[in-house]
Amino acid sequence: MTIAVSDDRRVLFPLRLMGALRDLLVGTLFCLTPVTAVVVLGWLVRRMKANVAQRRGQPVARPGWLLGARGQGGFVQILFGGLAANIRSGLLATVGLAILTLPFTLAWLGAWWAGWENSFNKGYEQAEVGPAVWAAATLLALPVLAHLPLALAHGAVENRFRALFEVQRINRIARAAGPRLVWLAMLSVFAAVPFFGLRAVPVFVEEIVPGFSAMSAEEQGNVAGLFDLLGAAAAFLAALFLKHRAAVIYSKAVEVERARLGWVWVGLAAVIWAALPVMIVVGQFMNYSAVLWLNHPVILLPWAG
Repeated sequence: MTIAVSDDRRVLFPLRLMGALRDLLVGTLFCLTPVTAVVVLGWLVRRMKANVAQRRGQPVARPGWLLGARGQGGFVQILFGGLAANIRSGLLATVGLAILTLPFTLAWLGAWWAGWENSFNKGYEQAEVGPAVWAAATLLALPVLAHLPLALAHGAVENRFRALFEVQRINRIARAAGPRLVWLAMLSVFAAVPFFGLRAVPVFVEEIVPGFSAMSAEEQGNVAGLFDLLGAAAAFLAALFLKHRAAVIYSKAVEVERARLGWVWVGLAAVIWAALPVMIVVGQFMNYSAVLWLNHPVILLPWAG
């Protein structure tokens, strides 16, 4: 009996490895643009639902990138059903996450204009507006960031767009998650560090790639393309890991939802999340992009920009 299990594992391991490499390749390529990153987000949401179902002992159908489930629909559904489901889930998740995050990301963008850009254009008499708006928006962002991963998991499991906004239920699940919510916040902040580093690449490119300034335009484009590819791979791997952990924590929290371990863990998680806005604003000083005020791979689309 033991030998049979061992043989099964030997057979399954190469298949799983090939599947993981396929997911890494497809996911990385799709994370190169914000449009195709929507497909990745949809695939991740469907995967979150499958992860929770697996933990509950329910039948699991792993989401595909392109193909649909056999026996459901006609030839077109089988050939493109997976892609269609990823697009649908990705669009709904993107809209839902944008509704939750735009109130503070738009305020951050406005704070940059009112602060740095205003001061750069000699509007010193209103210089305090920018930092004040940024601080207020960050205070608004912290509780949202602490709940955002579980809100996405809840929406994925319930398969309802409105589930993302069921604040009371998500609050109960967050409190039941207890220290796991703090752990998830720490993991999210650590996962954001590589993207902070990528923002500094244009500043330190000569130290990273000696002789970059002397390269031809084509060679510089190749180097930039390599960094874009690294950013896309980092975005996919970070999103894959964080969404999986969020699904596991959500599943465990729902099992003890009535325990309500208290708000202290939620508050501590929110404090840890404060590191992300700091990295975002410092990164903008090194390499400014208006679009990246509105998106970060850890909280919205898995696209590094």
